[in-house]
Amino acid sequence: MTLNEAVAVFNLTGAMAHFRKFYTNSSSLTYGFPPRTVLMGVVAAILGMERDTYYETLDRGRFSVAVKVPARRLMQTVNYTRTKKEDLGILRRFGTVPGTQIPLELLLPAESHPRLCFRIFFSHPDKELLADAADRLKEGRSYYPLYLGLTECPALTGFLGFFEAGEYQRLPEGTTVSLTSVLNTFLLRKLVLGNSSPGRIFRERAPHSFGKERCLKPPASLLYTEGGSLTARLHVDAYHFELAGKEKETVVFMEA
Repeated sequence: MTLNEAVAVFNLTGAMAHFRKFYTNSSSLTYGFPPRTVLMGVVAAILGMERDTYYETLDRGRFSVAVKVPARRLMQTVNYTRTKKEDLGILRRFGTVPGTQIPLELLLPAESHPRLCFRIFFSHPDKELLADAADRLKEGRSYYPLYLGLTECPALTGFLGFFEAGEYQRLPEGTTVSLTSVLNTFLLRKLVLGNSSPGRIFRERAPHSFGKERCLKPPASLLYTEGGSLTARLHVDAYHFELAGKEKETVVFMEA
């Protein structure tokens, strides 16, 4: 699939994050990056799209994310208040109900970094929708507050640019590329491991899109590094962006 559309690029930053793994039960573990479903929610919040109304529209979009700051993980036990039907009357009278303690894994910036940073690349065939999102990002006026997974993890955006189709470079499929973005393994032809090490390579199974009534569709298998790059040959095109300040990014979109 070749991209021939404009792309909005922005940073999503915050002091901490929690992107809950869909298969965890008694403990709430986190991904090291916002999955595609989270990115859809971020764009929906920026545009003011209500919950459960945007899945089909934003599923037509294309998303890529790069982890720009290494992270460390902290396991913290939190108390959740039970909110079963029989408890609601007690809560309305400001009474107490039994709570449940759940281990919660938080993502925090490592080393001397003050904040987590995820770089988002977003494109959509609806030019008006994409332009509206880019305008709001540029002006810093998200319709709803933004979070890194939980309401306790507020986020800020930093607009980096709006690239028309001719303002970024297409790298044809089969080309050896050094990716800074998360990679859907379905798109991977060969991982190239040479003399230069990308550091630790992580693999996750993460949600990719929603079906009707917020039912998750089959997850995707994803590879990523923290602040490094993956050298690979792909079954699809990759894209090279030159940002302000001489920053360069080579990314692949998550969609197969």
